[in-house]
Amino acid sequence: MLSGPRRNFDRVCDGDRYDDRVTEIVDAALERGYLLAFRQRAGGWEAAWRPSHADSGAPAPPAFGSTRTAAAEQALAAIRAAA
Repeated sequence: MLSGPRRNFDRVCDGDRYDDRVTEIVDAALERGYLLAFRQRAGGWEAAWRPSHADSGAPAPPAFGSTRTAAAEQALAAIRAAA
């Protein structure tokens, strides 16, 4: 399922491929008990994560990437490494 309408810029379709992969990563993090949040920063994207239960402790340092997908991939790798 697409997260929004398609917008075409010349021959590049904005978002569809990346949104699907990010959704897969967010789902995988949820299955492991973590929540992910994204925000665009100067020069790229930041992905922050934390355990979804109330007594979660200190948050982990965020992951950065040039795209939202790259930041999400790094965050998922850190979540897997912590398990």
